[in-house]
Amino acid sequence: MRNECRGFRHYRSLLCLLLAALIGLSGCTNAEKAKAQHVKQGDEYLKQSKFQEASLEFRNAIQIDANLAAAHWGLAQAYEGLQRFPEMIEELRKTLDLDKTNLDARIKLGNYYLAASNGRPEIVSEAERLAKETLERDPNNIEGHILMAGVLFAQKDKDKAFAELDHAIQLDPNRVESYLSMARFYIVNNERDKAEQQLKKAIQVNGNSPLAHTEYGKFLVQMNRMGEAEAELSKAVEVSPNDRNARFVLANFYLISKQLDKAENAYKALAALDSNKPESQLVLGDFYWMVNRPDDAIKIYRDVLAKSPDFLQGRYRLTEFLLMRGDTQGAGEQINEMLKKDQHDRQALVLRARVQMQKNQPDSLKAAIEDLKEVLQQEPTSRPGLYFMSQANLTLGLLDQARAYAADLERNYPDYLPAKMTQVQVNLAAGDPKAVVTLANDLLARLSKAAPDRDQSPQLITELNEKTYLARGTAQLQLKNTAAARQDFEAARQFRPNDPSVYNNLAIVSAAEGKPDDAMASYENALKVDATNFAALNGIITQYASRKEFDKAHARIDQVLSAYPNVAWLYFLKGQIYGYQGDSQSAEAQFRRTLEIDPNYLAAYSSLAAIFINTKQQDRAIAEYKKILAIRPDNPAVYTLIGMLEYGRQNYDAAVENYRKALEIDQNAPIAANNLAWLYGVDGKGNPDEAVRLAQAVVQRNPNIAGFVDTLGWVYYKKNLYAAAYEQLQKAVTLDEAAARTENRSPSATYQYHLGMVLKEKGDKEGSRRALEAALRYGEKMPFPYSDEAKKALATL
Repeated sequence: MRNECRGFRHYRSLLCLLLAALIGLSGCTNAEKAKAQHVKQGDEYLKQSKFQEASLEFRNAIQIDANLAAAHWGLAQAYEGLQRFPEMIEELRKTLDLDKTNLDARIKLGNYYLAASNGRPEIVSEAERLAKETLERDPNNIEGHILMAGVLFAQKDKDKAFAELDHAIQLDPNRVESYLSMARFYIVNNERDKAEQQLKKAIQVNGNSPLAHTEYGKFLVQMNRMGEAEAELSKAVEVSPNDRNARFVLANFYLISKQLDKAENAYKALAALDSNKPESQLVLGDFYWMVNRPDDAIKIYRDVLAKSPDFLQGRYRLTEFLLMRGDTQGAGEQINEMLKKDQHDRQALVLRARVQMQKNQPDSLKAAIEDLKEVLQQEPTSRPGLYFMSQANLTLGLLDQARAYAADLERNYPDYLPAKMTQVQVNLAAGDPKAVVTLANDLLARLSKAAPDRDQSPQLITELNEKTYLARGTAQLQLKNTAAARQDFEAARQFRPNDPSVYNNLAIVSAAEGKPDDAMASYENALKVDATNFAALNGIITQYASRKEFDKAHARIDQVLSAYPNVAWLYFLKGQIYGYQGDSQSAEAQFRRTLEIDPNYLAAYSSLAAIFINTKQQDRAIAEYKKILAIRPDNPAVYTLIGMLEYGRQNYDAAVENYRKALEIDQNAPIAANNLAWLYGVDGKGNPDEAVRLAQAVVQRNPNIAGFVDTLGWVYYKKNLYAAAYEQLQKAVTLDEAAARTENRSPSATYQYHLGMVLKEKGDKEGSRRALEAALRYGEKMPFPYSDEAKKALATL
């Protein structure tokens, strides 16, 4: 019996091992099946242009097997459809590392290298390598020869390029796509007649090819032969009624040419192709939105979601429509539904960020930035993530951050038109009008060729045109080109005649031209569109105040207040009028009324502080600034202002504390850094070496501001670095004298005094005497706190 038991135990151990092996084998088999199923489902989604869903399937397959070439190839195609090009490039590279035989991936990567090369030889060489490798493996690969033609074209060897294209056609004379490729090369080479010949050959080869008719129709649109274009695009639908691309292009043609009835019928026919699929209705909903029929668009999306509540693309689009319509509550409800299912849903997070950005409050903008940070952590090159992150930072006044995100957006999506607009906005905010004009010219040229598509609705194109003209007009105004500015603002009005900002800008031009009546008329036009528009009302009262017509200014605001008694900024503007009149008590009352309605109206606190500064009530001014900080504790400018007030009261330690807080928030805050350097280096309230570092950094970023240069020079002087001090102080005087001539004022006595003192230490008595005498002379016209020191120094020379 004991031997039998031992045998049984041995048998049981073997059985356990066998079962473990079977389980392991089963696990491997299941994994193989799972990844194959993910790839199969991903491929199905690609056929249906469901790129988001496809990317999820391919990523699931890669999680099971990171070396699955088919999954990386599928993911590359999905990223291409989603226009996530940097990630697409990376997936194509991984595909080729894992599968040397995938010639389609090799050709696609080569074509993208060519498109992104901008003639750079090192990138063209990479495309050439891929083309050669393709043709080495398959000498008769038609797309390989077409890629090689592109390489030769980029290398300026056009004859060989066209020879390659001819060879591609000879390999299969009945292949429509080869003739279309030849036509595209002729278009790039500005040989339109030859391009048309190739397009016609494509149709001769296969008159039933919807692609051939569609491409010829698009060419005819470019040639402005609209009647012929319509015929060709209609023929594409006729020869292949179920071809979605042909119907989509025809519908878009009708939309662009403003044949809206035909467009609606074409979009309805397109939606009917797969009426049982929720995504088929998207195009019709988008059409209704594009032609300003938002109720019809929203109804379609709500109907789709009622039948298919898990259809995320439909929910994304509905949320976007609600957001664009200003229904942030409705949009928020949709976003909550999405985030319940997946709290890391990138598109939902972007939409939530956009809701927060519409509130345009510091806290909401910060919340938007936090959501966008998560988006960019998941997908560092997310196009909407980068775009809205740059916009949020720009709105907050964080110019360096906005510029960095805008640069990333431009680098990853060089043809994305909103990215170009962001660059224009950043340079406008940075005060570089010449750069704005150059960038705007380029963007307007691109917009003139832009056609509506999935990513560029007609509304977006219209909005970008208007914003670009407004930005360029503003830059022209800064450059004193008033005629060019007016022309741009008038062009903006043609695109969006119901935007009050257009009329406000026209008013500014009229004021610059010395035409106050025209300015008033433009402001009134803005108010016809938006009865409580702040910029227009502010412009009107400023015009009246300049003429001392305060009664008219009050009457105009009172007129609006009678209709809108609960609009906070109307009381703020009334307070401004009293401020122009010098009636501080009445101004304060109006600003208090503003804050009763909106306790977060920061400009009212600033205006109250200004009243108290002017009436020598620094304590009360500081109290108002601290109220701003209670609402927005991350505002470096307010800490700087408090620091200046504390310095004026000789509370140097408090001044230092506030300047430090400003720099903790924004290490590049120039006034805070400059003033802190002065406190450290001149007033002895800190480390003199740190004073030098702070002042040097400020001057490095702002080399042409005399006050900053003077601070650096005087800090050097206090450290007995007279040669360095002289260089900076002489520069400060030169900058100031040039500015004084432009501004029709006397130069700074203080800067001359500082220069005189350093010259004295250097032993240049004559130079020192001239500078000190100039300081005393300029000081006669403007209070000069160092006159006694200057006189004493002069007496020793």
